[in-house]
Amino acid sequence: MNPHMKTFLLASVVVFLIGDLFANGGGYITGGAERSGDITGFEPQATESIRMAEEDLHIKLGPKRAKVEIRYRMENLTKQSVSVRFGFPVEEVPAVQGLGIGAMLPPAGDFDVHPEPLYCQGYRLFDGKKEVKTKWQAEKRSALDDRFSHLAGWFVSEVAFAPAEAKEWTIRFETIYPFKRSSVSEDEFISAARFKYRLSTAACWAGTIGKGRIVLEPDGIDPDELQVIKPANRFQKMGEGWVWEFDDFEPSLADDFEVEAQPEISRYSSYSEASDPNELGYEGRGHRWSIIHANYEVTASSTLLPEGDRGYDPGNLKEWGRAWAEGATGSGIGEWLEIKPKVAKPLSAITFVPGFPEKSLFIANARPKRVRVEINEEYSTTAEIEDGMATVRIPVSGYNKPVSKIRLVIEEVWPGARFEDLCLHTLRLHVRVDRKPNFQPAR
Repeated sequence: MNPHMKTFLLASVVVFLIGDLFANGGGYITGGAERSGDITGFEPQATESIRMAEEDLHIKLGPKRAKVEIRYRMENLTKQSVSVRFGFPVEEVPAVQGLGIGAMLPPAGDFDVHPEPLYCQGYRLFDGKKEVKTKWQAEKRSALDDRFSHLAGWFVSEVAFAPAEAKEWTIRFETIYPFKRSSVSEDEFISAARFKYRLSTAACWAGTIGKGRIVLEPDGIDPDELQVIKPANRFQKMGEGWVWEFDDFEPSLADDFEVEAQPEISRYSSYSEASDPNELGYEGRGHRWSIIHANYEVTASSTLLPEGDRGYDPGNLKEWGRAWAEGATGSGIGEWLEIKPKVAKPLSAITFVPGFPEKSLFIANARPKRVRVEINEEYSTTAEIEDGMATVRIPVSGYNKPVSKIRLVIEEVWPGARFEDLCLHTLRLHVRVDRKPNFQPAR
């Protein structure tokens, strides 16, 4: 790659929209980006002596975040000892609502140096089995060069290579999907959840990528919703995920990829007089629609005895603000709910909210951490649940028969701080429909 192309590459990779992710230890080119005013980006050292012989990138795309593991084989092409200094550039997370991480950065311009990033959470680099010390280096803002306006900074590391030495590196981190949420009355709109990876930044290392494999794996999301937005004709469908394999490859900007883990979502509440009283709402996910209802009968393996006028029957799952609580001795592992829809129809998903609905009692009681869902005694799926009060969506993927019976089995729990009783509430069934339902949105 000629030096002019490398200078252009830096300018391209540091100006991203919300949610972009840098990759391959790049996002910079030797010498930085210089122009009038002496604006200089991060300068790596000796990367031109090291080749990325292999890259194996595995991305597990969940409902709220992606878990990333990258394994590299890095080779010193010289007959001399080399100390290489490199960084992993990180985008800032703008101050938008709906991130679900409990902290927001101030709007652009409100500070000169970015704090430690909210993106690339838990970033760790290993040289073999030894963890390499990583230092966060923030990027100073400048009014002279808008290429740095969305760049929070870098995770910077140094690794020594013996002459002609090859090393096995591993990078692990998790990243949220920044998104925007808006609402009108009880209707809600959520932007698509997307993950982006800049393969082109491998240009800062010597030569080509010798051998590469990129795996996109759905992890608790509907595999049918996992879509490769770009580039075209690189990834191949393999099982429920996507795979891209290559040899002796020098990526260009056209090879940076973007993946949609969850489409744009529109949710509408049913409140018009013409609505079916059993229909509680409607959900559009991309171009696919479902009707949300609680028209079912439900039984439980056990139920906590009532306390005064507060009951914990499984029928509470059909109502707002009331919970089912199991009544068995112990943490609730092995307890179950059995749901029988009054009208058997194919389902797109099952949703519920973990824990007790009152915030003050949420931590006090146990919550589901892993559940197994069995449908019609012939389909089964397992869901891992992050701890929180957000709605859990368990997609029913690859099963298109009418559903007459569902069993939800608790396999692991988040223990309560005060009580062993496990609770959950607001259980809803999502019925797959062929076209957008006829309803009146809120005004």
